[in-house]
Amino acid sequence: MRKLLVAGLMVVLSTPAFAAIQNVKVSGNITSSFVDRSNFDLGSTTAPLYTAGLKKQNVFLTQTEVRIDADLSDNVSAQVGLINERAWNNHNGLGNSNAYNDTNVDLYLANLTLREFLYSPLTLTIGRQVFFYGNGLILGNGPANQTNGGLEYIDQDLGWSTAEDGIKAVLDYKPLTIDLIYFRNDETNAGIQGLWSGSNYNRSSEVFGYNANYQLSDPWNTVVEQYMFNRIDESGYTGTGKGGNTLYVPGLRASTNPIKGLNVQGEIAWQLGQNVVSGYTEHRDAMAIQALASYSLPVLPKYKPTVNASYTYFSGDKTGAVSSSGHKYSAWDVFMGDLGAGTIYSSIYPLTNMNIVSAGASVNPLEDLTAAFTWSNLWAADSYSSKNPLQIYQPNEGSTLYTMATKTSNRSLGNEYDVNLTYNYTEDVTFGVSLGWYVPGSALSNTNRDTASQAIASLGVKF
Repeated sequence: MRKLLVAGLMVVLSTPAFAAIQNVKVSGNITSSFVDRSNFDLGSTTAPLYTAGLKKQNVFLTQTEVRIDADLSDNVSAQVGLINERAWNNHNGLGNSNAYNDTNVDLYLANLTLREFLYSPLTLTIGRQVFFYGNGLILGNGPANQTNGGLEYIDQDLGWSTAEDGIKAVLDYKPLTIDLIYFRNDETNAGIQGLWSGSNYNRSSEVFGYNANYQLSDPWNTVVEQYMFNRIDESGYTGTGKGGNTLYVPGLRASTNPIKGLNVQGEIAWQLGQNVVSGYTEHRDAMAIQALASYSLPVLPKYKPTVNASYTYFSGDKTGAVSSSGHKYSAWDVFMGDLGAGTIYSSIYPLTNMNIVSAGASVNPLEDLTAAFTWSNLWAADSYSSKNPLQIYQPNEGSTLYTMATKTSNRSLGNEYDVNLTYNYTEDVTFGVSLGWYVPGSALSNTNRDTASQAIASLGVKF
């Protein structure tokens, strides 16, 4: 009898425990696209961009996402998301150790949410999740031209892998909501093991901060946000007090609707901290400003005409990283900002030392068809020089920056024209066409001033 009881106890102890599941939702989408791009190197005639730049590209892509949302016991839920992004039949990747082949799957989401954790206003989410606030000026999907994932070294600005591993605590005191966040945005095996490399310890880069959102009780549905996001990069820290870059980003954002159909938004942010260059500590002193407006015109309601305009400013630094103590470094650090997604300029330019003015309109000429046009004008905040060069990314070159030939007497970066058509074939199936032309301005030398263009046709289904 004793042996039977022991055997029964062993079976119970060895049986895996499963959470009680109240509801499971499976969703996802599949999008196939054809991408045609020309002169993203702006016609450069000098190496290394002349040989490495994206001059002409015709590629088919498929991006697939599968997501599972499970409600477990009361106030407990879990989320898992998988993504596969690939160029068609790209079995062996691109010959780069970081490049994916067509069988790789990214763990996009993997988190647990606890509502009313410890007390009712608190919701806690732990694991891989998306951190996005406001319009993504500071904390969005990350720079499009530096995205990792299945499309890295192919068309990385079109990638979907934008989640981070971290913790988010939401305190809901309506009308005030406070988000407290923490995530690792860079981690290496050497950092995990605390290894000594040369004269440096390999440490991690961490992001933490808060976003306070307050909804006013006025008839304009005004929302005011105040935030502080910080990045502490300890990679290369030597223990001498000079290692490790720090970035502190306080800011304010407001959104209001003064009249029916009109939304106006404004945001201002600063960057403080230190930038370490060749052993010298530079004090950060940068600024970003953004103003947005969108108006649904009270005419021809059948066609839903809308106009919009925006202005964005990122400060620059004439002397760049001069490697001298006491210097104030005023060039804006893109941080995790996400601006101008889908445009050519956002895929090639680091969003720093720049003014951007955009104006656009959209209309529904047919019930299920939306047509939109956007014009963007770009110019530098500070003129370019050998100490403050103009550099660009390439969608197929990872994080490599290429220096462009410029004219020191000009700051005009040019104009971009974008046309977007979206057709909802059914409730679940969407066709899209995006056309863009970027015409470089007089700040660039004639040796790298060709017009860049792109055409993207896509078919997507959501389930």
